Amino acid sequence: MTNRTTKTTKLTATAISLMLVLLAGCSQSSTNTNSPSPSGEAPKAAEGDKNADPAAPKADKTYKISWVTGQSQPVDANAEMIKYWEEKLKIDLDVWNIESTKYADLLGLKFASGEIPDRMLLSGFSNLQKYASQDILAEIPLDMLKKYAPNVYAMTEKSFPNAFNYAKVNGKIYGIPRLSFYSTFRSPIVWRGDWLKNVGIDKAPETLDEFEKAVYKLTKEDPDKNGKNDTYGLSTTALPLVYGAYGYLPEVWAEKDGKLVYGGIQPEMKEALKLLSKWYKDGVIDPEFVTGENKGGYWALSHAFINGRIGLSSLGVYYHWKPVLFEGDGASHDYLEVKKVNPQAADSLLHGMPPKGPNGKMGVPQNSMLSGVFISFGKQLEKEPDKLAKILQVIEAISATSYENYVTAMYGIQGKHWDFDKNQIPALKNNLQTQDLEKMGANSVIESLELPEYTQKRVGIASKWAEEHGFSKGGMVNKLLAPLASEGKYLAELNKMREQYYISIITGDKPIDAFDEFVAKWKSSGGDQLTKEANDWYAQVK
Repeated sequence: MTNRTTKTTKLTATAISLMLVLLAGCSQSSTNTNSPSPSGEAPKAAEGDKNADPAAPKADKTYKISWVTGQSQPVDANAEMIKYWEEKLKIDLDVWNIESTKYADLLGLKFASGEIPDRMLLSGFSNLQKYASQDILAEIPLDMLKKYAPNVYAMTEKSFPNAFNYAKVNGKIYGIPRLSFYSTFRSPIVWRGDWLKNVGIDKAPETLDEFEKAVYKLTKEDPDKNGKNDTYGLSTTALPLVYGAYGYLPEVWAEKDGKLVYGGIQPEMKEALKLLSKWYKDGVIDPEFVTGENKGGYWALSHAFINGRIGLSSLGVYYHWKPVLFEGDGASHDYLEVKKVNPQAADSLLHGMPPKGPNGKMGVPQNSMLSGVFISFGKQLEKEPDKLAKILQVIEAISATSYENYVTAMYGIQGKHWDFDKNQIPALKNNLQTQDLEKMGANSVIESLELPEYTQKRVGIASKWAEEHGFSKGGMVNKLLAPLASEGKYLAELNKMREQYYISIITGDKPIDAFDEFVAKWKSSGGDQLTKEANDWYAQVK
């Protein structure tokens, strides 16, 4: 940080008046934009303009900015990419090294000791609310956001209209919401195509009736042709396909007549449970469905599917099931595991749509693009609005001014650390790993916004594959995107109650009419209170 000495010069009243006239004339003949230039450099404010924004960053000042994200590796003392952005944007970055696996706890300890960074990453709506109420966070005035980070605002709103309403606490914005591009795609619906063919089905089922016929055949007609009665149509992760065909998902809040309703207590779920109970009695549902399809290790692996026990899975996300699309392509975890066991099965995987139910409804779980992660700012910046404006300009330059800046922030210097492959996908050079990028101040250390428009371009072929296979259609997103005041008091027991009743009804331990008993208990055990709070919140943001 450079020390500066300010000299005071006495001017006569005449000289001051002359200077103001001259400066006013100059300001009228020039234009001033406050967003960064395409190169990422911050603009210079018009000096001496009486109408200039008092929050405008000072052109002759190098701002020292404390910056924290959380990473797996400490950032080097002379990190190459930190220096790159410092020089490009005329800033002095003080990057805090906080281990990502302990980030929330360690950041909380910093706050407790009075250490509040200028710019920070927060995870969870509850943390945003908590820290805003504790006067740890600075308000982000909407006018300032639009002026100094116009692309951040516009691109976020384009991808998720009214996104900043979800970053408000008591009507004030306290964070820039990070959107998840990957949440533009629903849960996968993957069939063993070779099994379907073996039982006389040549396409993925499209209606609930076709779905039912398929899972019965996969159970009863020896689809693997091994002469044994050892296969099932479905297990845990495919159950939501049936619920969705009746219009709701048990764990998801949906909008009905302009109000939020809890999916798990809707009358339509009784019909879905009745059908699933029949399937379970007939041996179509894997009796081990209660323990799940994954038997350990990487969470998205459906071992029941991989090992030929079930013919349908909805575990994970789209990229776990895609084939390897080009040399160096990553992910494809389930596809590759299936290929190890049975290459023919891997090549036959069929990606279907959610089945349409009796009234034409369909749906499977899909995460909201609102990830619950926010870029927020320390309370001290409310007293330094020019510094807050400068940090907004920095985020704008790095994350939203150009794709070139974005990939530079993610991967470092093109030609040295990475380059585009033949598919125009950024590929790291010299065996660099994510940890290496973090050490030199790249990747999530400096670029934490991940605007969907740029992420989509970066992942390119994989997202195109997902679009072509229908993953952007048929998803059901939870309409409740914030914690409720009474969650801590009621939610865990209510979820446990729902799970117990649903499993008992499916397995036949309880009759179908037990669903009515469950609904009454859910409402009287805190559900009505949560419903009230959910709708109070919804009225503020919709």
